[in-house]
Amino acid sequence: MQIVIGLFIASISVYLFTVQALRWSRYTAIHRKFGHKHESGLLTPEDAQEILRVSSLYDMPALMNYALAFALFKTYAIPSISKILSNTKELKSAQSISKRYADTEILISTWVFCPISADTQKAGATAERGEVDDPRAMIALARVNWLHSKYSITNDDYLYTLALFAFEPPKWARLYGWRALSPMEEEAFYIFWVEIGQRMGIRDIPETIKEFRTWVVEYEAKTMVPAQTNHDVATYTTEELLHVIPESFGLKKFFRRLTVCALDENVRIAMIQPKQPTYLHFILRTVLYSVAFVQGYLCLPRSDSNHGAAIDISLPEDAAIPACPVPSSKLYRMHPKWFQARPWYKPEPRTFGGRMRDWVSFKIGLYDALPGPSLKSEGYRLEEMGPAKYEKSGNEAAIGIAGEFYGCPISVPFGRR
Repeated sequence: MQIVIGLFIASISVYLFTVQALRWSRYTAIHRKFGHKHESGLLTPEDAQEILRVSSLYDMPALMNYALAFALFKTYAIPSISKILSNTKELKSAQSISKRYADTEILISTWVFCPISADTQKAGATAERGEVDDPRAMIALARVNWLHSKYSITNDDYLYTLALFAFEPPKWARLYGWRALSPMEEEAFYIFWVEIGQRMGIRDIPETIKEFRTWVVEYEAKTMVPAQTNHDVATYTTEELLHVIPESFGLKKFFRRLTVCALDENVRIAMIQPKQPTYLHFILRTVLYSVAFVQGYLCLPRSDSNHGAAIDISLPEDAAIPACPVPSSKLYRMHPKWFQARPWYKPEPRTFGGRMRDWVSFKIGLYDALPGPSLKSEGYRLEEMGPAKYEKSGNEAAIGIAGEFYGCPISVPFGRR
């Protein structure tokens, strides 16, 4: 019996040691590769993108994804931003708000995880795909620039949103992750998002992290004030996020209150949300800390093939270059890796088993609709994303702007001709 117990303890010890060794392997490797450049102040945007992929794709992808989602959510506490969103009427129906959420996640994931320049690809993964380059990040960026041009957004509001994308993921990792980000990783987030901001034409981006953080504090103190539009836009978005949670037994109400607990105090006040009791804050933090502990000490890391991005970051095998121009109805289309309650861009299953899985998911409330043409089951094109009224507008313009970013014209499968 003692031998069995000894073997059990030894097995557990070996497993825990293995978890720790593998958990930190990517962290160690990326710091070995870029540590000297970071210390010398020579990190490039391409370096920064490779560095942030460690935490965002493998070490804690779900947490980093939630951090970006809450960064965007936090902007709704600025009346000038929430007023624009409220006036678009796009957040007042389940159909439009769910599509906006799906499109935003896909576009931002494409910026973050697909190569941000052609130079990134020359020695990278796209060499394995022959002649097909990967301009998806530039198309996504160009499309967002085109969409934003339709609204009167101030430079300061752009700048604030950019800052949250740069600073919220490191903050969430420090508060709720199984490890904090290193100074090099925090610098990488800043460098990457500054590059995105410059390509978006955002002006007056502070030159250091310290200056940018100071600017954010001053901007929030001046502009983050209570407004009904803040409350309305935040409420519409929260309802979409909690859509699959049932009303029975007060579950949805409970999770609404937990969502408020995740907000900074100044954000809660600006969104006109009620103050929550201490025990709810304790519950939320206990759950998040427990997840971090289990992930960091008990779970093996993700494999290289099992990344946590919302999109397929590798070039699919069917992204082939056709011999002849193709009509828009036959253009190459993509599908995300996971889906919200309203499953935008989910392909219609071709097998009986697939149809049964979707039907069961629909019946138990994981989906509130089955995949079909009304939810763009044929897939998405980056240059067509955004509000339905703009779906067929600005497509060629976005591809043209993306070509300027990319340094050469973009052809099929990602271009339109």
